[in-house]
Amino acid sequence: MFVAAAILFGTNSNAQNINVEAGFGMSSTRFDYTLGHVSADLFGGTLGVSYAIPVIEQTLDFAPGIQFGYFTKGNVDIYGYDDISLTETYLAVPLDFNLKFPMSDDMKLMIVAGPTLDLGLTSRIKEKNTSIEYDIYSGELKDYTKYGRFDVLIGGGVAFDVMDAVRFSVRYDYGLLNRNGGNLTSGVLKIHRSQLKLGVGFLF
Repeated sequence: MFVAAAILFGTNSNAQNINVEAGFGMSSTRFDYTLGHVSADLFGGTLGVSYAIPVIEQTLDFAPGIQFGYFTKGNVDIYGYDDISLTETYLAVPLDFNLKFPMSDDMKLMIVAGPTLDLGLTSRIKEKNTSIEYDIYSGELKDYTKYGRFDVLIGGGVAFDVMDAVRFSVRYDYGLLNRNGGNLTSGVLKIHRSQLKLGVGFLF
């Protein structure tokens, strides 16, 4: 009831409340061991939509959304493999606050910040030149760790709205939860994911 009222209040004929955004970015997963660390840097894109609900008119919006992410890379060196490809997909729910600073009649600067609830959908390792694949979430790597699917990322960035029609953005998010879901290495390995993204959105 409250959410529905807030959405109705936030909708008016002079505002573009819906942002449909596509982005390019890097998803970096860091594996911290007691004696060192390695990172898997994957590249890909995101596609999502958000809805802006004014909290302070023309100044502050609350903008929940939903987003799908796809990231991949060959020649990843993790889990004792040095010639594999790794592909991951995620479903995310950003809960952002947008602080707006009008720069002219046709341009606004925004500071964007907030948490993102993250659900890992797939994370698959494939050995090159073979048909062998492993699902990290299911624990198919046996003695190695497996991922926990859930994460909470915190982050933010800046965005520019041009003519209330197009939005350009850049943001960084860092995962707060240790995603190590395995038993054998749970005491000596911490896994955290971060994400850097450049986005272009269309406002409606």
